Amino acid sequence: MNAIEGKTAGKLAIAGLVVTLSACSPKEPPAPAPPPPPVVVVEPEPIPARPTPPGSAAVDMLVPAIGVNGVRMTVNANLSSLETVWNYRSALNVAALNCVDVRYQPILDNYKAILAKHGKRFTKINNDLDAQYRKDHGSRSAATRAREAYMTQVYNYFALPPAHDYFCDAALQLSQESMLAPPTDIDAHALTALPRLEAAFERFFQDFERFRVAAVAWDQKYLPILYPGIYTAHAPAPTTFGPGSGAVYTSATYGPSLTPDVTVAQPVAEDFRLTTPAPGPAAPAQAPATISQPVIQPVP
Repeated sequence: MNAIEGKTAGKLAIAGLVVTLSACSPKEPPAPAPPPPPVVVVEPEPIPARPTPPGSAAVDMLVPAIGVNGVRMTVNANLSSLETVWNYRSALNVAALNCVDVRYQPILDNYKAILAKHGKRFTKINNDLDAQYRKDHGSRSAATRAREAYMTQVYNYFALPPAHDYFCDAALQLSQESMLAPPTDIDAHALTALPRLEAAFERFFQDFERFRVAAVAWDQKYLPILYPGIYTAHAPAPTTFGPGSGAVYTSATYGPSLTPDVTVAQPVAEDFRLTTPAPGPAAPAQAPATISQPVIQPVP
């Protein structure tokens, strides 16, 4: 073996040794699996408080419906000119007695000024209304009962506690304007002033109806979450009120006599049905609640 062959043999021996050593060395462990993605915890949607009625009104309060003529059927609907003036006087009377915060002091001052300036006209209107009631009801006693019953509704309407702030704010604005420019014709003044006071109640009624819609929507969304298997929505909530709205109503107990084709109505507050039978016999039907307010006696 010459030198070249010896070198080649040595290289082959070394290469074989390397291959042998490589074959005998342990294999590298496989790369570890990537960690699982972090678990995303989805917090449940917070449940907001259920809507509350304006003025802390009862949730089942009766709201006068809007009649087929587009007028809400309150005690101030479809009045004669004399009734308008007298109801305006009654409204100021209630405001003077009920709106007792210091900021409402102009209401009492204005009421006293109007009585002093237009007392004779009020007396004449009162006598004319008495005569009209006697003509309509046949006897003095029947006329007295009918007028007293209606005036009870009038005073209770203007004294409605949930609408207190709406009414007093409107009466304050009206009183301030009247003191700056005292009315010379009380009849003409009442024809424009009473609708402004009525508009305050209309704002309250609309706020209350919006509460009803919001409350039904809240019930439909959250009662099945709070009480799974007990409550389930079964019908969409009405979004409008009045004739043709599809809302379910119960009769109201105040307001003037209505024509037969007009329904005084009340939207249903809850639109849900129990899906599990109630134990025991069904409870007897309850008569609908009525609004009862103390009658405010007129200021002498």
